[in-house]
Amino acid sequence: MKFKSDPTLVDFVRTEVAPEGLSFKPLHENRVAVRIKAEDADKLAERFISKFKARLIHETAVDLEGEGFDMIYIYDFSKVRERLVVVLEAQISKDDPSPPSVAKITWQASWAEREIHDLLGISPKGTPDPRKQFLPYEWPNAAESGTAPPRPDKGPSGPQEKWIPLGIMPNDAYATLIPIGPYHPGVIEGQTVYVKVEGETVVSADIKTGFHHRGIQKLIERRGYHKGVFAAERVCGICSAAHGLTYVTACENLYEAEVPDRALYIRTLLLELNRVHSHLLWIGVVADVIGWKTGFHLSWGLRERVMDIIESITGNRVNYGIWRIGGMSRDVSKELAERALPTVKALKAEMAQLLPAVAAHSVVKSRLVGVGPLSYADAFDGGAVGPVARASNWKIDVRADNPPHAMYDPKVISWEVITDDDCDTFGRTLVRVKELLVSSDIIVQCLEHLARTTGEVRIEPKVIPVNSEGIGLNEAPRGELVHYVRASEFNMNLPQAYRIRTPSYRNNALIPKMLVGSNLADVPVVMGSTDQCLACTDRFEVIRESGGPSHSMSWAELVALGKRRGV
Repeated sequence: MKFKSDPTLVDFVRTEVAPEGLSFKPLHENRVAVRIKAEDADKLAERFISKFKARLIHETAVDLEGEGFDMIYIYDFSKVRERLVVVLEAQISKDDPSPPSVAKITWQASWAEREIHDLLGISPKGTPDPRKQFLPYEWPNAAESGTAPPRPDKGPSGPQEKWIPLGIMPNDAYATLIPIGPYHPGVIEGQTVYVKVEGETVVSADIKTGFHHRGIQKLIERRGYHKGVFAAERVCGICSAAHGLTYVTACENLYEAEVPDRALYIRTLLLELNRVHSHLLWIGVVADVIGWKTGFHLSWGLRERVMDIIESITGNRVNYGIWRIGGMSRDVSKELAERALPTVKALKAEMAQLLPAVAAHSVVKSRLVGVGPLSYADAFDGGAVGPVARASNWKIDVRADNPPHAMYDPKVISWEVITDDDCDTFGRTLVRVKELLVSSDIIVQCLEHLARTTGEVRIEPKVIPVNSEGIGLNEAPRGELVHYVRASEFNMNLPQAYRIRTPSYRNNALIPKMLVGSNLADVPVVMGSTDQCLACTDRFEVIRESGGPSHSMSWAELVALGKRRGV
């Protein structure tokens, strides 16, 4: 299958979407890059969101060394024109790296603007939340650095105050600030959630990340296109298949890619097996947290059988290692597909029994119904993705709106997007349980096709053109996943920049909104309802404790730092 673009999209973007554009460049697979003036970024964001109901997929930046920075704004227009993605690019100077804030238009950009400020020193003008995202709030001194905005009831914050951004400031005589984390038995990965409570009720909340990071974006930039797939899979051990497919989709969009149909079916098969095992894992964890031990054992027993199928196909259980640019590294034989079919059908029948068990169980309903509310409006403004968005009755799914290089054509594979209007943790649970059945149907269709056909599983990729750009989108188990790659002008084997925005990056930012009004005992349940992943969210930065000029570490210095005992 060849992945082609609609040649009319550039004209549509030039005349209807962004007439202010300085230049327009068609990218592969219905993506259009538009060079704009930096000062137009907020104006275009307002038009895109209010007029076209477009979604901001991500805001990031590329360091151009002595030439400044390139701001990158990626928007999804798939509800307006089929699979259309618009990439706005604006160059800014390092002397005054202050483009207008997009976060003042849509809260979806808030974490992204805090990230580029932390890592690159870019300070968007008018951003509603200028605090540090990954560095400590207080570094080097909150009162002097200007990172702690004034509290409505107390004036300027002191160095030790953790400013709560929701605007709910109760009388301190009746409120208690409780930090949960950064390391806590109820939270597997490092983070801190601050909750202010009156009695047992959460009246305000905040989340702080930045406690660990592995530098995978930089690893991919250093290892090159073909080796980078192995690093990309290791962004997340639960969603390794999702990252593998998104990575190769991004790289294949650097050139006019062609992928064999059989490889597309194998990709879809593995991605949906990955989704089933991830959802079953999540259901088991939530069941354990709320005290429904039977649900924990049921779901994890089913998950183990799914992992056995994955191992029989790839030889691995966590990182599959078979994703390749242009296809896959190995086939699924007719015999293996035929053996797996009855196992998957039996699994589906057993998973179908989970739905009434979850929906009617008294413990599940008492602990999840009405807990962690998230309205459609808050989900849209906050940029929720995946089951979190769909449980707020927002029908978005990358597989339908902007599919990866896999087989999700509804004319070929029959499936549906699951939504729920409960808008709470109970709804997020129902969406995931129902998606188990949808994914099982997709898996069966893929296995049936592989059992009755033969063919090649890889076409050697072409030479990657210099200055090309690629965007890979995928529906990971937790939601929309995006990989952005920009080819180097000087080295055809290494990308100039690689950026990853995971679904947890978005959904974790919404946790404070969902916590307000909850009981203190429900905080772990609400946090878990997004299916948190912190390893794929955190970033890394080197700072000087004594102040002074910033320091950029060389690759050798970073490797040496990682080898030091105790680091």
